Amino acid sequence: MARKKPVKKSAKRPASSPLAPKYPGSPKKVSTGPGPSPEAIGRQLVADFNKGRYEINAKLWSPKLVCIEGGGLAWHGLKNVEAKNSFWNASNIVLGASAEGPYIGSTGFAVKFRMDVEDKNSGRRTIMEEVGVYTVKNGKIVQEEFMYGSVVPAEAAMPSPLSKI
Repeated sequence: MARKKPVKKSAKRPASSPLAPKYPGSPKKVSTGPGPSPEAIGRQLVADFNKGRYEINAKLWSPKLVCIEGGGLAWHGLKNVEAKNSFWNASNIVLGASAEGPYIGSTGFAVKFRMDVEDKNSGRRTIMEEVGVYTVKNGKIVQEEFMYGSVVPAEAAMPSPLSKI
């Protein structure tokens, strides 16, 4: 009597994990820890911004926040980031602004910003676009990084109703 070789059964992946059958190995769950989710924080940030509240909401940001600007500079600590923002606000007037998103990821979210800004010193108006990428840990934003898009003179961007930017 011929002996049959045992058939090796592959481990079944749960049906709730559509990526598991496509990729070898065992994917691990990604978590930002306890506290509000990246989606909840992102929705609050966008809602605040679209209501004209541009200042930092201490409930959302970590005291150990790192802010990275597209020009290659980083500010460490909430107080330093607030000082950077105060400097920018002292030099500019926001005539109109909007935030789009949030776009949710596993460890944070992204927001697309568009602003009509006037430089207080020169009077020059520009329409700026940038994307902010936010990393969340334990219910707080621990890092924000701004990636610059277009910056055009406001006249070149017209006609554009300023209140609807």
